[in-house]
Amino acid sequence: MSKLQQFAQALSADAGLLEAYKADPKGVMLANGLTKQEVELVLSGDIGGLKALLGDSLMQAYVVIATPTE
Repeated sequence: MSKLQQFAQALSADAGLLEAYKADPKGVMLANGLTKQEVELVLSGDIGGLKALLGDSLMQAYVVIATPTE
């Protein structure tokens, strides 16, 4: 399992981690061992890029937490 998959699972199970992620998504992902490439892919919402990185057989649905500016 990749660091990205491990992080997504931890995010769904740890309320404190989720709150920290909401406040600073990039910082929390980097602090949890994700690469800059993985962080940028998650933040971009590029499903095709995530599939290419993880492989279709490993693709899972993830909830993306966004904070609208308006």
